[in-house]
Amino acid sequence: MITLPILTTEQMRQWEEDSWKEGISQPDVIRTVGNKVADCLLQTIYDHAKNRYSSLENDPKELEKGIEQVMQTQQILVLAGPGHNGDDARVAANFLRGKVKEVQVLEVKDPKKALKTFKKLVADRKNFFEPMTTSSRFCPTFIVDGMFGIGLNRPLSQDYVDLINAVNDCGIPIFAVDVPSGLNEEGMPWPAAVKAQYTLTVGTLKRCLMCGDASKYVGQIGVIEDIGLIPDIPASDFEWIKLVSAAEVIDLKRPLDCHKGDFGHTLILAGSLGYHGAAVLAAKAAAAAKPGLITVCTMPETYIPVASHLVTQMVHPWSPEWQMPKGITSILVGPGLAAPGIPQVFWDWVRELWRSFPGNMIADASALDQIPEGETAGVRVITPHPGEAARCLNITAKEVQSDRPGALRKLSEKFGNAYVVLKGYQTLIGTTKGKVYLNHTGNPSMAQGGTGDVLAGFLSGLFAYDRIGEEPIDNIERICYAVYSHGRAADDVESEKLTPFDAHPWSADRLIEYL
Repeated sequence: MITLPILTTEQMRQWEEDSWKEGISQPDVIRTVGNKVADCLLQTIYDHAKNRYSSLENDPKELEKGIEQVMQTQQILVLAGPGHNGDDARVAANFLRGKVKEVQVLEVKDPKKALKTFKKLVADRKNFFEPMTTSSRFCPTFIVDGMFGIGLNRPLSQDYVDLINAVNDCGIPIFAVDVPSGLNEEGMPWPAAVKAQYTLTVGTLKRCLMCGDASKYVGQIGVIEDIGLIPDIPASDFEWIKLVSAAEVIDLKRPLDCHKGDFGHTLILAGSLGYHGAAVLAAKAAAAAKPGLITVCTMPETYIPVASHLVTQMVHPWSPEWQMPKGITSILVGPGLAAPGIPQVFWDWVRELWRSFPGNMIADASALDQIPEGETAGVRVITPHPGEAARCLNITAKEVQSDRPGALRKLSEKFGNAYVVLKGYQTLIGTTKGKVYLNHTGNPSMAQGGTGDVLAGFLSGLFAYDRIGEEPIDNIERICYAVYSHGRAADDVESEKLTPFDAHPWSADRLIEYL
């Protein structure tokens, strides 16, 4: 697993100071950052243009001609502040010149004057997808925000607030350098912040991009990793998941003489009246992780619809007399168990399983309200969204969101140091102690019924066996892989849009194709 540390402002400054002491040239670092900011912006424009002309993909020459036409009509407005963030933006402007139609730098030292100039510059602005214009006036199609970085140490004056509001209201896509201007250390506007569509952060991830209300301002996040600072990045207990390889958690090179018994048997307790689809999604997603066997036990009233949708999974109706198959190595409980008529004896049995089952067990959805606190016999994983986390902790969802790492730690402690997947924008993974991992894959289209069932089922399949050959599988790595792959699958489905504005509706079952 490849991760990047998420640093506080203090840690980032310390890394820079240590680099200057080692003889690293600050102007060289600024030049590197500016060059890479320019490259990333050009790539973003190129990708948008390619989407626009996707109908020409079978004619490469015409496709490139169309893309080049868009590239050569772009006009970039760079907002450069007085600090090093402004220096990065000015260097980016120099690298952009000659590669697009026009670049202008607006020096933001006097916000009143800057606001007047800004309003004049955007008055004749054209839509990005109609960049050709006979007007000789400068009509920006992108804005580079380099006004303030992590050095902001006091609330902005009203004049700066007015400027930022005008930038946000102009309708032009914004590319923020390092952090959106006006965002403070807690990820909150101070009192206003630029609402960027893209944030290209420098060196590594910043804590302010991951907390508070940052999600409303940062847009899509990219990282310029190698900017010339010393390689010893300060240690952090908060890490960004960059990549997890399937080979680390799934036995992809199975020996010729293997059999299904070598790869575990997962039991999925899911589905009740009105919610049979959750059981089906979880069972199909579990198969994507390649366990040896999958058994689904569902409520009697959903047995027929669940069984009719599954082929390779074994399906049984639950009853008090039903006996769990021998050799079960992982259990998932929760998806679709939301109907009011589920017998109390079923939940009593689930609670006893949670306490005493020696293998791996995952609790999701309705099961989170039923599992007992305290120590357990085996590995336990819980997958709450903020509302479910709030119920488990007897607090509000707003309180969970205001301190997500803290809520994760409390949940883990409550349930016997269980692994916690706190779902939502930038899902968190961790336990009571140690590092907390943040996942960046995924998109807003995942906010629909069934996506959580897919993740839970995939986890149950991944936890069916604990070794690849002779090597044990790390629990955090396989959870991070599941979450990362789940979000990446959503991104892959979403990328099938013909244009960035295509509605392209899809449902949760599509995710399973990409896991």
